[in-house]
Amino acid sequence: MRQGRGRALMAGLLCGVLIFALSGAAGASTYAVYIPLDSSIYNELETLNGLGYLQTYLDEIKPISRVEAARLTLEAGRNLEQSRRSDPLARSLIRTLRDQLSVEVGWLENDQEDNPPTMFRPVQRIEAQYLFSRGDPRQWRTSATNTPNDSGINATEATPLLPSNDGLPTAPGSNEIVRWSGWGGVSGFLAGYGEGSIAGPMTRSIKGVERLQLLGTGVVASFGNLALSVGTEEMWWGTGHFDALSQSDNSSPFPAVRVQSIHPLLLPWIFRYLGQFRYQLFFGQLDGERYFAHPWIDGQIFSFKPLPTFEFGFTHAIMFGGLHNNNYNFMGFLGRASALATGNPVGANTNSRAGIYLKFYFPSLRNLEVYQEILGEDNLTKELPPIGRFLPFLAVSYQGGFYLPRLTRDGMTDLRFEYALLEPNYSTHGDSLYWTYESQLMGDAMGPNATEVDIQAGRWLDLRDKLSADVFYTEQAPGYATAVAYPYEFYPYPLGKEHSGGVAFDFLRLPAPMRKLDGGLATLRARGAVEYVRALNYQAGASSVRFLLMCSLSFTPGWTGWTW
Repeated sequence: MRQGRGRALMAGLLCGVLIFALSGAAGASTYAVYIPLDSSIYNELETLNGLGYLQTYLDEIKPISRVEAARLTLEAGRNLEQSRRSDPLARSLIRTLRDQLSVEVGWLENDQEDNPPTMFRPVQRIEAQYLFSRGDPRQWRTSATNTPNDSGINATEATPLLPSNDGLPTAPGSNEIVRWSGWGGVSGFLAGYGEGSIAGPMTRSIKGVERLQLLGTGVVASFGNLALSVGTEEMWWGTGHFDALSQSDNSSPFPAVRVQSIHPLLLPWIFRYLGQFRYQLFFGQLDGERYFAHPWIDGQIFSFKPLPTFEFGFTHAIMFGGLHNNNYNFMGFLGRASALATGNPVGANTNSRAGIYLKFYFPSLRNLEVYQEILGEDNLTKELPPIGRFLPFLAVSYQGGFYLPRLTRDGMTDLRFEYALLEPNYSTHGDSLYWTYESQLMGDAMGPNATEVDIQAGRWLDLRDKLSADVFYTEQAPGYATAVAYPYEFYPYPLGKEHSGGVAFDFLRLPAPMRKLDGGLATLRARGAVEYVRALNYQAGASSVRFLLMCSLSFTPGWTGWTW
């Protein structure tokens, strides 16, 4: 039954692959350089989309390329002019995006996207960040690494109150982080990009952690609208704003080969009625910090927008192989990689995730957006009943919410609500095929058996500065026994249910040209957060106050590099 359902799902996915392959990838090429997920470009595009000026932005697959962001900038400009509205906020955002993407906007406006020059930009962005934190991190230690009984999950929170930060290492107290990114392109189709970071306390080291980290780094060859990349690339799948249910950048990026569309496209024949379409496929390998060391992982996401007011999509990923778990031949490898044959628990097990998401727009209700995502996970430690016949997996988790871009009619104030219900077996498995990379959760940062609710209000103080306030509440239950019953587990004390509540303030100042620095762009971000936690890490009767203060200044030089 389990294999039959897996075959049915994968057959559908392979049909989707065949469809977009037949849609044609031939044609001229461009440079696909991906934008780091902490860039303000995503805030600007999200706001323009919420205000109703983008029709082809499918933000459930991130990161996007610089040239795609430039295309969306021009689309927003055209739609704003056609609307005949004054909308000073939208005009300011479009102007800012044009400053940030001046090279790519120039290609599109001069019809040079398919024939860009050879160029090298050694400094795309430099970011300096100061971070001060207090409070213990959350830990998930339901597995005993490198033992035959290595089941459950083994992970640690990187920085309290700062999820989805690429797993950058920090310690309690003061931390300093520097990030540097650059890129280059040759022959009009081959690009290389990279972002490195140095993170942690300046005055001391973090035991067992390297300060120097490589984040989004890779080589990309584009063939028409198809981009083939090799490297470590950030990932964010799905509709979530505060966290991603399927794939997030809570952990550092893992090495993989990826195939994806640069711009949305229309499928051929009757499938064109599915509307704007984007996709991403990857095949990679994870770390060795588990009993099944260095397992393989691959996945697919397909996103559609058949109507201006409706989007939907599917996600799927499978983890297999690794040391002690590779009892298969070449055909067995292909079967697991394609999910057509998902193996068995004896020497060749797999762990799969699959989900569906929906997003609805209501223009008459001040552009209200409502979204819902469901993710099922194949977990054989507890045979939980599947939901109907739609998801052929167990351990079903949910995430959803709404976003009201025009709480005030002028769009200067917005409101957001989001919830997550994470099943007890979320990200875990009966062996070491759990969803972490370098001891960081790869999906929602709350981990298994958790609930989170966020309510956030944001206000543009002027056309460049935005302040947001987020009130949140979380619960986590252990969902497993103590070390008395299971000697390999790390909880020799009575377990309690964790509760927490807190508030976070985020400030963003959009990039502003600096005349004294040759027109370079400076962006300011800041975050302050405090949280009260009862029974942190399930220690019954214990309580903790966690605190975070972060300030980040990034600079993009006005010099565009060398072109020839």
